[in-house]
Amino acid sequence: MSLFFRSLAAFAILLALGLAAPAILSAPTKGAAAAIATKAAPSAESCLASSEPVPAASPDLAACHHVALELAAARDFDRAIAIETRLFEREPGNPEVSTALARMQETGPKDVVQALRMYHEALYASPGYPAALLGLGTHWKGRGENLIAERYFARGMRENPDQPLFKVRLAEVLIDSGRAQEAAPILQSVADRFPGTGEADDARRLLSRTSLARP
Repeated sequence: MSLFFRSLAAFAILLALGLAAPAILSAPTKGAAAAIATKAAPSAESCLASSEPVPAASPDLAACHHVALELAAARDFDRAIAIETRLFEREPGNPEVSTALARMQETGPKDVVQALRMYHEALYASPGYPAALLGLGTHWKGRGENLIAERYFARGMRENPDQPLFKVRLAEVLIDSGRAQEAAPILQSVADRFPGTGEADDARRLLSRTSLARP
């Protein structure tokens, strides 16, 4: 798997886990879990039709969030964004919703301004939120803005030291910027600390590029 697609997969995993997110999409209580199990899953239409205020911990919010993610995966971005926008309006302090909405806007209608706003809403709600930092770094790297990307990946590395992907992505940006010697110790630390992982495999591959760059 290429480094680019591994990053997208990691983004999806971080988003699904809701790392550092407050409670709306965290593990449900027994009561909430029972409600999810016994209540029929909502449809896209029901998620869009509902106008009543819903408590932040409601299973309906979590269920509609998953409906939106499924629609986005099927590239039905109009309905996915409409649902996720409503969830954001109800729970603006939830970084998982903000980050998912940012990714949908960036991937579907290519609304970069709104996507960046949503990524930063997530960081405002939860400073250091890994999926938002990864999304921002990946966005700017894709636009060739390596210095900006470096800052986000470096911040992600500092604030999420147990997420080796940030180190790999930072090292990749450093190599692309002609700073391979700075990247080498970062990559070696990933290979040493996270053996047997995809990130360690990527780190070893990138280390070969740092060797070629030596005078």
